Amino acid sequence: MSNSEVSDGKIFILYLVKHAPGVSYQMLMDKCLESLYLDFFNFSRCYNELIAGNLLDREVHDTGTGEVIGSNETIRITRGGEAILEDLLSTLNLQTLGYMNKASGELQEEVRKLNSVKAFSQPDSDGMSLVTLSTTLDCKDFTCSFKVRNEDVDGVLSVWRSQSGSLTDEFLAKLLKSET
Repeated sequence: MSNSEVSDGKIFILYLVKHAPGVSYQMLMDKCLESLYLDFFNFSRCYNELIAGNLLDREVHDTGTGEVIGSNETIRITRGGEAILEDLLSTLNLQTLGYMNKASGELQEEVRKLNSVKAFSQPDSDGMSLVTLSTTLDCKDFTCSFKVRNEDVDGVLSVWRSQSGSLTDEFLAKLLKSET
């Protein structure tokens, strides 16, 4: 990969992270590979150099989205990264900027959808886990917590992540129909 290709890849990554707050490593990598700007190895190189150069920062935690098993990295651009990106944007042609705007808009929507449904579990010592489910999908803010057997946790989390919209609709419909 030539130096200009590395630079282009880094600009693309910085632009996506700046314009899609809350993007995860996995989502960023997927969008970059989809763009054909970068292959996996060059994405990894650019990403690691941006982190090492303190132009990007990452926070590792369980996002509750089920995007990856275990913890996930959420990426943000640093002030230094923003300053460099701002200096470089004027050097890009309109076609490149248009493509980057389109890609960042798609990524923003992915981040919004992914972060609108969350599911966490916290195991207890009695063979049970406290499960907390939440959604903000379709402007319906819903959160609940309850205990389930440890062996049922993965199934509950998976069903919630894939069907939270219809489950919330059913719950609200039953509440509104019941007269006690």
